Amino acid sequence: MTRQKDIVVAGSHVYGAYIGCADLPQPGETVAGQGFDGCVLDDGGKGSNQAFCAARLGASTTFLGVVGSDPQGAAAMDVLQRQGCDVSYVERHTSIPTGVSVAIVDRRGLSMIVTDPGANQALDPVLIDKHRDVIAAHRWCLLQFETPLQTVLHTSRVTRELGVRTLLTPGPMLALRPGDLANIDVLIPNETEAADLLAVRSLDGSPVDVARSIAKKWHVPNVVLTRGASGVAAWWDGRGYEIPAFKVEARNTIGAGDGFSAALATALSRNAGIAEALSFASAVAALAVSHAGAPWSSYPEPAVVRDFLQERRLSSLAHKIL
Repeated sequence: MTRQKDIVVAGSHVYGAYIGCADLPQPGETVAGQGFDGCVLDDGGKGSNQAFCAARLGASTTFLGVVGSDPQGAAAMDVLQRQGCDVSYVERHTSIPTGVSVAIVDRRGLSMIVTDPGANQALDPVLIDKHRDVIAAHRWCLLQFETPLQTVLHTSRVTRELGVRTLLTPGPMLALRPGDLANIDVLIPNETEAADLLAVRSLDGSPVDVARSIAKKWHVPNVVLTRGASGVAAWWDGRGYEIPAFKVEARNTIGAGDGFSAALATALSRNAGIAEALSFASAVAALAVSHAGAPWSSYPEPAVVRDFLQERRLSSLAHKIL
């Protein structure tokens, strides 16, 4: 069938409550903070972050999720819609509030986050089945672990049946059984998640070897290992790739991984090769971490990405994708 749209994100939305500090607290320690904001609307969960970033980059994007019948949920969906994301299939739960994350951010942009999933818990397989036709109209489906695991796995089975390619960001990491990821086309763990997937305390071997080991263990054909300032490695269709990170001053790392996933799916939906897609996604993530604001304000407009790539003599990459 013809896929009319690029990306459907089936996943989470939370709004942010933020407080800054000089240094992140140690267990049992109290530190002085500043700049508290109890409701940051240019912020989301992993799902709505990915939807926002993909839509901002110009991908035709749909968000499937559940928020509460509260002002925070309504306001966030309005922001997503104004960005160009289709939110007409988002459910409003009448008794469970919109999810919320409480974030502590230090002077270096490093963060600690605690999340209450709220209404995200109500994204269930019944809701996914209700919107099979919506999912089928897209080239890619993006998933995360901020909604119930049974829903994520059910969605991956549905996408496989429909011929829609599926990309999973496995965070926050959940307990998995052998075979759970068999319907995932692309798995994008960070280094902490990679260690969990391999059941090791620390990663051993080259980054490409790590990605290949994850692919072999979990029967996923394509694994992309994000490594922050150290770059990204991938095991893709039986070949290894390693892409260095763009050098920028990190000011806030929250949501950068979600931006990377959204940008990778956007590039792949435009038929970019994997090396091109990894470089493009790395550029978007670099621009995101160099911005001090919350995720939705940190994700770059296409013109900003074009300028960034042109400065690094990669204008042909921007021209192909944007």
